[in-house]
Amino acid sequence: MATRAPVPRALWVYGPDGLVGTLHNTEPLAFSYSEAWMATPGAAPIHPELPLAGGMLDSPYVAAFFENLLPEGDQRTAISMREQVSTVFGLLARVGGESAGAFTLVPEGETPQAPVYQALSWEQVRVLVHDDGAQSDERKAIERAAQDMPKPRISMSGAQFKMVLYLDAAGNPFRPMGNAPSTHILKPDIQRPDIKAFASSVNEAIVMRVAVLCGLPTAPVTYQTVAQACLVERYDRVRQADGTLRRLWQADFCQLLGVPSGVKYEHEGGPTFKDCYDKLALSVQPAVDRRHLLRWLFFNLCVGNNDSHAKNIALLATPQGLRLAPFYDLMCTRIYPGLSNHFAFAIAGESEPGQLTDAHLAELARSLGVNVRYLQKLALEVAQHVIEALPAAAAEIGSGLDFNNAVMAERLTQRITSIATRMAKRFAGTER
Repeated sequence: MATRAPVPRALWVYGPDGLVGTLHNTEPLAFSYSEAWMATPGAAPIHPELPLAGGMLDSPYVAAFFENLLPEGDQRTAISMREQVSTVFGLLARVGGESAGAFTLVPEGETPQAPVYQALSWEQVRVLVHDDGAQSDERKAIERAAQDMPKPRISMSGAQFKMVLYLDAAGNPFRPMGNAPSTHILKPDIQRPDIKAFASSVNEAIVMRVAVLCGLPTAPVTYQTVAQACLVERYDRVRQADGTLRRLWQADFCQLLGVPSGVKYEHEGGPTFKDCYDKLALSVQPAVDRRHLLRWLFFNLCVGNNDSHAKNIALLATPQGLRLAPFYDLMCTRIYPGLSNHFAFAIAGESEPGQLTDAHLAELARSLGVNVRYLQKLALEVAQHVIEALPAAAAEIGSGLDFNNAVMAERLTQRITSIATRMAKRFAGTER
């Protein structure tokens, strides 16, 4: 009779260039760098606040960095029940093989497996991402075909269900097995009994394309019509000349600021916008990236994305040094009546977008140490760009949609145009 392997005492943390260190199953979580990694020329720490040094590191940054790799809410609960583990360490031991950023976690003494992928059709991908009882036989057949492959050890942060995929040069989908790296994240419609997030995947695909057309650095996105989901290309994976994938270091701003995912919102003690703005001192181009971050703030206000919290921005390692990562998780939440009317960040003490005025912009400018007129000009430019880019993005993503998703595209265009028009008036001080 097969028995479940016990949770190990420690996990080895591998980066793309070898063993970086060990995560210890202690309270609080502790991390130690390997001697080999500390002796490697050009070796980087796993976190800016966890410098290369011998011994055990157990600062809050260790727990925050690794805990933020896990899903949140119902998704974490589901993994906990499936794997029968309840601690952050236990969850990472079961699903820490492929997550955001550079690192793969395996039981102490093991090495990462060679990548293994299960070839799928887009119709099979649709079966795997949509919870439909009528598809149970198809789902079982897909799993039977993978029974001799390593069990997936996938952990995608966030509260929404996602599936990771590897797409080959021809765009054919494969399911990463074991700790195999992925190239894309597939996000179907949000399914919750308490929130009617109608056609959320089309919503996200359109808003992400609007961001691209507005000139914001944004993860590439398409809408996959067969799988009926938003398909986002990963910016933290790079294809090598030999066809393999290299993982890139990244950390979201909760990780960077040492904050657990459970307090990602400002009103519950999470990071403020100023915290994130100031943290961009780590960037090798802080002025450029701070401008991008300001435009991201105004973009979210103009498209009605109230869920734009600190976990939805990140730093990414580039050959030149740390830079603000491309933006992701952009959608219009205000189109759904069951979601909060409050913005994730307070702007000069005000979190309700409908109450913002040019006076709040002026106070934000003073708090950040930027010119008031510069900030107002930036806000108005973003609002105008959103209004101009929206029809093209909706037409691009809307091609080939079924009736319900086409309805979302039309409603979204109308709603965001209205929101951006009103926000522009508020930024300009002509509406209060």
